Formats: sequence, structure tokens, C-alpha cells
Amino acid sequence: MEPLIQHDIFNPVRDSIQFFVNDTINRRRSILLVSKPNLEGALSIAPIEAALLDAGIPYKRRFTHSGPNYAPFIQISDDSDTAIKDPSGLSLSTIIVDGLRGRLGDFRKGPLSSVAQAHALAMLLNPLSLRLRRMRPWILSGNWINGALDTTYDPVYSYLRDHLSAEGSIRIIPVTEVENLDFNNFSWLERSDIGEAIRAWNNSDLQKRERIMGSLVRPVLNSSLPSTSRLEELLWHCVLGSGWKSDLASQISIAQSNWSNFTPIESASIVADSLVSTGQI
Repeated sequence: MEPLIQHDIFNPVRDSIQFFVNDTINRRRSILLVSKPNLEGALSIAPIEAALLDAGIPYKRRFTHSGPNYAPFIQISDDSDTAIKDPSGLSLSTIIVDGLRGRLGDFRKGPLSSVAQAHALAMLLNPLSLRLRRMRPWILSGNWINGALDTTYDPVYSYLRDHLSAEGSIRIIPVTEVENLDFNNFSWLERSDIGEAIRAWNNSDLQKRERIMGSLVRPVLNSSLPSTSRLEELLWHCVLGSGWKSDLASQISIAQSNWSNFTPIESASIVADSLVSTGQI
């Protein structure tokens, strides 16, 4: 697989990430992974942890509101830029980059999440990591939880989704073909509505399938939420990894629910541990 870091959307962060990785590999010192105990932090730290585990590089993971207290470190940050901090630290932050080109050749801007950057960094640390390979669909998760999809088209999400699909890391299927759904993503529908659509799907021709999908979207056509972009992804572009029965959006929703049942630190740890150990939630 082509390293993510070589794609143009990573141009603004490539030098900082490559410099840190080269220094880390040469030194092979214990690395501190630090983030606030939120979903973005857990999703960002997990791929780095997976790569370090498979490479046998020692590390410590810390979910905290405090900053790092020793180096080398990788921090998932709310800053406005991804950058080298001190001589042996790297801060990863969601930034705005050029995504896909429009019809007139102009670039459409979107968020390059700390999650996607973490996957690119992890792949440089250990390109042969089996744990990391299993987690590859989660490259999209940072953009999914970002607000861009709720306001407008996210060209970075679309670019990464299409790349992962082309390389065979994910399948894109309609919601009616997902085996295990989290119905919390479909607040405008009754569970029975989706169940009926799923039951009718396999025995339907193309025209009937169009009517089925129309029935799922009709109740929310005049609503501002979910946005058109997110609605398209929820209904027509469900993301499945290899061997998955539950789509990415459903797994992210389940992951988010941990923060309603456990402390933030416990929740972040549960999500990161699940991804590192199984590649799924």
C-alpha cells in the first residue's frame, strides 16, 4: 500500500511527521502518547499504539488534560497546527487542507483530522504492522466526527474514502446491506422502517430499490439535520472493513456512547483498547 503521507493532502504536515518518525526510529526511546480523554484523542492514539506494539518500541499512553511531562512525546492537541514541539515532541492537530478539485479546477478545502495524521505517522513507524492494517478503515473516523459533514461537503473525507475503497481496504454499501446497525444514527426513522427496507431489499429490482431508499430519506427531506452530505453517507455510502458486520458510522456511535456510561478516561481507554486489540468497536 502506498504510504498515506505521500498523498498531497498531507503536504502541510509531511515534513514535521517524517522528521519526528526518523528521529524516533533512530533513538528507539520510550515514547509518551498523550491526549485529552475524548473520542478524537482515543481514535488518534490507537493507530500509533498499534504500530508501536508491533514494532516493539516502548511507549506509555496517557489520557489527561495535562500536557506531556517528558520527551519524546506525541500529543493529540487542539492547537491550530501540527508541529514539532521542543526537539523531541510532536503535536498533531486537525488542520484545513486542500481536498478534491472542483469542476473548475479549484481546490475544495476540508479538515485533515488528527486521526488521519496519526494513521499516516503510524504507517511510517511500522508499515508492516498487522494491527494497523486491521484498523485502516478508521482513517475516516476523524472526519466523520468532525462538524464539516454537518455543514457542507467534506472533500477530504471523500478523497480518503475513495482511496481506501480503490485499494480494497473498505467496501461501500447501502444501509440496507449492513448486517448490524446502530439505530441511533437514524433518529428520523422508526426501527421498523429500516427493518422493513432491509427485508424487501434482496428481492427487489433497481426501480424498487430506488423507492425503498426514497422512503428512508423522505421524512427528513425538509430538515436541516442531518445534512445532505451526512445523509448520503449514512444511507448510500456505509463503510465496511474486512470481516465487519457493523459499519463505521455505527461503530463510532457505539464508541461515543461510552462517554455516557463511564468516566472520560475510562471511555477513551475502552475505545483505544478495543481498536488496538480487534480493529473494531
